[in-house]
Amino acid sequence: MKTIKFLILFVGILVSSTISAQSFKASDLDGRWKRSDGMIIDIKGTSTFVEGSDALVINVGNSGWPQSARMVAFKFRNLKHEGGNQWKGINYLHMPQGNYRKEDGKVNIVMADDKLSFNANGTTYTKQ
Repeated sequence: MKTIKFLILFVGILVSSTISAQSFKASDLDGRWKRSDGMIIDIKGTSTFVEGSDALVINVGNSGWPQSARMVAFKFRNLKHEGGNQWKGINYLHMPQGNYRKEDGKVNIVMADDKLSFNANGTTYTKQ
């Protein structure tokens, strides 16, 4: 009898963990995201564009990016879903000395299980 109870408990735990496991799709990254310094980015078309989607700067906040970057500059480019809760793309950095943006290596994005935030190279963005 103890064996049957243990087996039922084990199967119950296995089923509940499978049900609560989160599945991710490319479009989960689409939307408006804000980071703690007030920068807001808008990502669209992650599951649509073969070359990947881009993260348009909507608001610069206190990020050090100039107001002129609003609605014309991209923080991330070529974002592609790598599978699970991970995306990769190209990161851009604002260079205040010359007031230009330059490619600054890769960005690795890891989305939280609740899909309400993601971490991009150590910076957290929350869903708006």
